[in-house]
Amino acid sequence: MELRHLRYFQAVAELLNFSRAAERLHVAQPALSRQIRDLEDELGARLFDRNRVRVQLTDAGRTFYTHTCKVLAQVELAVASVQDTTRGTGGELIICNDWRLAISLIPATIAEYRGRYPHVDVVLQDVLIHRQLAALRAHRAHLGFLPREEVVTRGDLDFLTVANVEVLAVVGPGHRLASRRAVGIAELRDEKWLRITGGRGEGYNTFITQTCRLAGFTPNFHGEVSSLETMETVVASGYGICLLPDILTMHQRPMLRLLKTDCSTVELCAVWPRAESSLLLRQYLEILRRHLPAQRASAAAAPEPNGGASSRRRGTSIPIQPAAVRPPVLSPAR
Repeated sequence: MELRHLRYFQAVAELLNFSRAAERLHVAQPALSRQIRDLEDELGARLFDRNRVRVQLTDAGRTFYTHTCKVLAQVELAVASVQDTTRGTGGELIICNDWRLAISLIPATIAEYRGRYPHVDVVLQDVLIHRQLAALRAHRAHLGFLPREEVVTRGDLDFLTVANVEVLAVVGPGHRLASRRAVGIAELRDEKWLRITGGRGEGYNTFITQTCRLAGFTPNFHGEVSSLETMETVVASGYGICLLPDILTMHQRPMLRLLKTDCSTVELCAVWPRAESSLLLRQYLEILRRHLPAQRASAAAAPEPNGGASSRRRGTSIPIQPAAVRPPVLSPAR
């Protein structure tokens, strides 16, 4: 059975006349009659009662007509969707991000994209950093957001820097370091660290361990929490410390003290497969590039942790002792 059999049957069922149906379809009437007989033989049922005077649908024909209309409508919809996707006005744009690392740039660009291309479905997938690479390389996603360290050695990926992320130490207001503006990771060797339970904490816990080991010690994990939000509450109560990227701490938190560290800055990038030819992706990247100057200006004007003036804005840095370590920030173990 082929689609032409369904189209031939639909024409005869609607016109109840083989001659007129043949004219609509631009085929010879004998050929049309033969195709209908072949269809009936395959189904094992008569679809029409016909004689020299009239043509009528049988009960089987009426049932088959209902399903035929649905199938052909779906085919037409599929064809139209493909054409819309080819023109960049339809289809799906799939974007991955670990939304714990969300920055305002991402929802802003997606909102503009949806406004300009309302018939494109933007599919947002919450994917841990170390699993985004697999999704991108298998072309299960158009775009992801990853640290540059993850992609700089991979020739099959292209990337665009969207933010430079600093790692901050987070302590409670009564902590011995609460009055400081900066701290070296090595100074935290005797602290009680918090870990996140479950699969969502896998990358975060590995990051803490790697960072501390590069500073010369193994972290003393002395408590577990289920989320970053819970972690902040526990730290504010004076139990344990943690590290967080500054993009998660842009708003002032009166019950927390945010200290600059000697961790190297993380270059967060939009990443996509180099061989990806999607027009939908190119349209989103155009919007993303247009938003970048405003994003960088906003980051430069952001206040320092705990109310200080922005060292980024002044073009200076805060000296920290001992010498800075350069951990593979936010990059989980393989």
